[in-house]
Amino acid sequence: MANTKLPGREQILKRMWKLANAGAQDAVRLACFPEEEWGSLEGLDLDALTEFKRGANGVIELKFADRGRLLERLLDAADHSGEEQVDRFLKAMEEKGE
Repeated sequence: MANTKLPGREQILKRMWKLANAGAQDAVRLACFPEEEWGSLEGLDLDALTEFKRGANGVIELKFADRGRLLERLLDAADHSGEEQVDRFLKAMEEKGE
């Protein structure tokens, strides 16, 4: 049975940061060059690519992860972690005073 342990908060935030900063070079390479020139797909960094379409008429469509939304969520996560730390500190101070 495969390990199904969920990633921790830090791992998720690191993954979001990586996606927000991912380049498009390999996706463009995938779209612009014939299949025989792709090389190994395993070597391509396509993490941010969410959709790839190549129409019969030659039109190529690439869609990527929404960087702006990822950054907003990272900012939100950073803000909430600070609030949690403040709440824990205040709770600890209240317990100490009792």
